[in-house]
Amino acid sequence: MTKIKLNAEKRIQIGNEFETFFRNKDSKPKQEWLGAISNFDEHKNKIHNLCNQIVRKHQPQEDVDTIKRMISKYGNNGGDIFNDHCFYFETPTINDDGEADTKSMNVNFGLTRDFACSYFDKELRASGKDPDYQNKSENGKRSPSYYTSENEIEKYFGWRSESSGSGKRNSTIKDDWDNGYNIEVIGTSYCGERRFKVDSETFEVLNQFVIMQEKVVDTHQRFYDYIKSKMDKIRLGLKSYKYFDQAKELADKLGMVLNETILDTESSMALSIYNPSALASLLADSDEEDNKADIIAQFKSGKLNQAIN
Repeated sequence: MTKIKLNAEKRIQIGNEFETFFRNKDSKPKQEWLGAISNFDEHKNKIHNLCNQIVRKHQPQEDVDTIKRMISKYGNNGGDIFNDHCFYFETPTINDDGEADTKSMNVNFGLTRDFACSYFDKELRASGKDPDYQNKSENGKRSPSYYTSENEIEKYFGWRSESSGSGKRNSTIKDDWDNGYNIEVIGTSYCGERRFKVDSETFEVLNQFVIMQEKVVDTHQRFYDYIKSKMDKIRLGLKSYKYFDQAKELADKLGMVLNETILDTESSMALSIYNPSALASLLADSDEEDNKADIIAQFKSGKLNQAIN
């Protein structure tokens, strides 16, 4: 059986198979990342409900309704009501010097870039986009593909939105996400201007939720680092391999299925020119197909019947 000789293209194809294997593997970094997402999903609505209770305690619904009536009567002079998903909370504390102080914290339910790439990793990959593009900068240098990926992801979520044919702005993933967590607040869009006071216990609960959000991003980063560490070694190995059988042996030892069918037909044909027998076979098959096609064409045109008669 003819050995398949590797070239740069084949090494990339095989490398992609190994990367898919490690990405699908139920590794500890993957479990931690998926666990962080599950933990966030379990608590997000509960914490949002808690935030709503805190806001309504400081800004009762009757006050909100009063300002709405004022706006209806006096327009912009009636006051400000804003739908917000970003909130600042603060609680009294004692600093290291033993003095009374205040701790503050921002709880933001809005869809931020890092969180979106981590939370929607699978959806982004399914649509052909790279959620890891920000991690691939080396020494602070960004490749042209960085900006291509950034542009695609901005459009996908809605940071760079496009209007419909009617000129209206299309609703985006970011819009739908943010709007799902909006709470009516008295004031303008500057959420930092609103500081809602809470007790230390409530403050700690809110802080734990912020940590949950951060873990979605942090564990996604560690999952990327895990795969990159594996693939750096794999690609070094593939670079030294001359034949497909060597890559197949490595895959077998890792418990991974690697078949020649991953090599596309056109590239396999290109590799076959390294083997004289395979090349001769390809040429012969090609000539036979051409002869068959020519015979059929002549028969259809009547020339072959004329020659026989």
